[in-house]
Amino acid sequence: MRPRSNPLAAHLTAEAETLLGLVLNRNDRCILVGFLGHACSRQRPLAELNEADLAAYEAALAVLKVDRPKQGARDAAHAWNRMVGRVGWPAQRIAPKDNARHAVIGFNNLPAALQADVMAYLNHQSRDDLFDENSAAPLAPATLRDRRGKVCQLISLAVAGGVNLGSVRRLADLTKEATARLILEALWNRCHKLKNAHAANLARLLRLIAKKHAGAPQAVIEMIGKAECKFRPGKIGMTERNKKRLRHIIDDPASLRRLLHLPGTVVAGLDPRRPTLSDALTVQSCLAIQIELVAPMRAKNLAGLDFEQHLDFVSTERCHIMIAAADVKNDQTLEYVLGPAVVQMLNLYRDIYWPLLAGKTNTSSVFISRNGRAKPPGALGAQIPKFIKEHAGLAMNIHLFRHLAGYLFLKAHPGEYEPVRQLLGHKSIKTTVEFYVGLEQEHSFKRYEEVLDSYAVQEGKHVAA
Repeated sequence: MRPRSNPLAAHLTAEAETLLGLVLNRNDRCILVGFLGHACSRQRPLAELNEADLAAYEAALAVLKVDRPKQGARDAAHAWNRMVGRVGWPAQRIAPKDNARHAVIGFNNLPAALQADVMAYLNHQSRDDLFDENSAAPLAPATLRDRRGKVCQLISLAVAGGVNLGSVRRLADLTKEATARLILEALWNRCHKLKNAHAANLARLLRLIAKKHAGAPQAVIEMIGKAECKFRPGKIGMTERNKKRLRHIIDDPASLRRLLHLPGTVVAGLDPRRPTLSDALTVQSCLAIQIELVAPMRAKNLAGLDFEQHLDFVSTERCHIMIAAADVKNDQTLEYVLGPAVVQMLNLYRDIYWPLLAGKTNTSSVFISRNGRAKPPGALGAQIPKFIKEHAGLAMNIHLFRHLAGYLFLKAHPGEYEPVRQLLGHKSIKTTVEFYVGLEQEHSFKRYEEVLDSYAVQEGKHVAA
């Protein structure tokens, strides 16, 4: 067994090692190594671990400068609780820390009249009426669900500011000047009086309700609009956090090679003659990474891939992925061609490992859990970064594959944004340019440095002569 890279593993006792031996899921075992190692360093009885130990572990992760220590502690609690009930595992469950920063009133807890008005607003948004001059293109179901959640957030902000929930019977009540100001000021304080895209989107929704649903006075609509402009970040494109992560990969040839070769290397180390459930999840992660490297789609579309609906095996070495526009965020049809290496791994997964996960369930989803159900985007989106971190030591999420693809292509073909737009399925080439012009500038500076260096070398030769 290769040595564990987690520094907390050095504190594991024999009792902790015995518990880890009960954990069959490799990912859960990796998560629990740190949590149990930290508990052992504090000489805590493992059978008595509780929420206080979880809080101490989160603090330790922060000291170690681990990315997202709160999420790391939550993952440890979930991994621990999944083992509760197994023979030999402590019986006490550990409640994960609530990740919600602000309480939001659920839709079903709203007054009946308000629920009806919200649904009337959303139903109007979901249809395209030929004779309605205010009608726009109908919204996708996912967008409608998101909008309903945002409406609940606006209502919750009003209630948190002192508005009686029972008095809010219509959405128009939120657009009264005093209530609208209260909501916007609460948003401004929550984002620490800094520009914030989420707050801007909530303000935009409030403005749309005021203008198109409530018939609010123009002065109120303009007031909300000014606040929305103040919230809206001026700069768009790739976040600094993603740029930093990407630089660690693209500026280090060894890191880039590790990532590109990771799926093939890991799968090559497995024995398909003796497949296990753990191996099936490993191959699943490798396949997801392999697909993202050649077909950089969004997490939702990757998680939703279906053997029958989206994959067309045109030969033993070629497979087309086709995703309808209605299933894509920006209504752009996606079509990718998978080459021999990806098709070989796809066939291996489908023929040997996928049946172990599917069991007797009637499913054709590509990425499924142990119970045979399709994995939601969030689950797959958490699985892949952990796998890459464990096997390659890199911080890489699913969406970063899209940025990686765009940058690598532009590095080889500077200025050719249209092929990148098609590859990533952007609706507008403006989006493509805004995301990658910064990284292209960095590459241009490096090339200019090389030009300066060449002149310095030439000058040195001239002096020597």
